[in-house]
Amino acid sequence: MDENDKTIELINKLKDIPAMPNVIVKVLKLMHSESAGAPELAAVIKCDQALCTKILSLINSAYYGFGKQITSVNMAISLLGLQKTKNIIVTVAMSPLLSFQGAKGLWEHSINTAVGCEYVAEKYKLMNPDDAFVMGFMHDIGKVVLNLIDSERYQGFLTSALPPNLRIEDERAKFDTDHASTGSFLAVRWQLPEIIKDSIRYHHVPLKAKEYQGPSLVNIVDTIVQENFEEDWYDKELAKMINLQIEDVNSLRDEIFYRSKILFNELS
Repeated sequence: MDENDKTIELINKLKDIPAMPNVIVKVLKLMHSESAGAPELAAVIKCDQALCTKILSLINSAYYGFGKQITSVNMAISLLGLQKTKNIIVTVAMSPLLSFQGAKGLWEHSINTAVGCEYVAEKYKLMNPDDAFVMGFMHDIGKVVLNLIDSERYQGFLTSALPPNLRIEDERAKFDTDHASTGSFLAVRWQLPEIIKDSIRYHHVPLKAKEYQGPSLVNIVDTIVQENFEEDWYDKELAKMINLQIEDVNSLRDEIFYRSKILFNELS
């Protein structure tokens, strides 16, 4: 039995496979519709009072840095654009799923990686920063599944001090699968865009992806924002392959954490 079969077997034993939050389903459908625009997106947001409040709070935060008070969802979408608004919705709506008991660190790491991917993609002109944000935010979604499979055993992985490449090997040894594989299963089930699926499936082996720019960016940022990061952890050759020339990785790390903290304060 190969790893893919083992992953399916483990997931099929679960009684409750996580469903994508309904608001994200609606938003993704809108984004794939040629006729949908800001009014349709605003209508979806206004139906969810908590989401509406959070979006207005975020757009008025220092993270986005608009100079005037924004008081309407329509104005918020107009200023942010459809893509950035979608990213906020995904972040807010997915937060409960990524914040299961004992896993606050997973949610924080997902935000750090999202902010880091967005910042690095824009700073070094690697790819669309809005796409990079969602790729970074969703990359570890498979950890939710492994936690459901065996919560008690998986808690140790969530607090492991091992580098990411060794931690995923440990997962495979103990679960016969890993979070990239279980996350890939969820991505297919949720019908996520191909670039998001690839960033989930290949972020630990980016060169296996047909288009490796995105998964490589996630791999590098994922490593840099590890709590106990050491400079020799990140793959400098991989960085060169995607034209990412990092002069001072610790300064870059500090800048990512500075930006993430602003977003944390609004989301918490």
